[in-house]
Amino acid sequence: MASNAAGVRETDSQFWKEFPAMADYFSPAIQPLLDYLGLSSKQVMHALGEMVGRGAAERLSRMTPKQMLEEFARIWERYQIGTLSVEKTDPVVLELSDCRVCGQMQGTGGLYECAFHEGFFQGALSEKLNKAVTLRQEMNYAGEAGTWCRRLTADASL
Repeated sequence: MASNAAGVRETDSQFWKEFPAMADYFSPAIQPLLDYLGLSSKQVMHALGEMVGRGAAERLSRMTPKQMLEEFARIWERYQIGTLSVEKTDPVVLELSDCRVCGQMQGTGGLYECAFHEGFFQGALSEKLNKAVTLRQEMNYAGEAGTWCRRLTADASL
């Protein structure tokens, strides 16, 4: 399988292209089962995000933690998932804005906490740094076109 200069395999690109549609599908397809079982969709999305984040870090194993986060920022932009920026590295502070996955859902005006992204970056950083990393999510109204902005602060540094 072919890889680009950053070590990202071509199938990784396909995953990121399909990610927004996958997230849109997940909730209505699974929610009735979660309700029946008494499970929280937030817990499930966090666990899914953590698993995907660990997988992403494994696929980008040749990169340093900083290079991995920079690659994630390029992926977010390239596939129009939103805007990801690394605000600080000691401790790690990430900012997500204009998110198509979990920002302000069109037509609802509501704010939705993103357990998937929190889990994704927690899993990716834990895998890359080889230690348990936790993130604290803060939200505010700051993105382009009135979307929500999230700041994720880790208890780890690069």
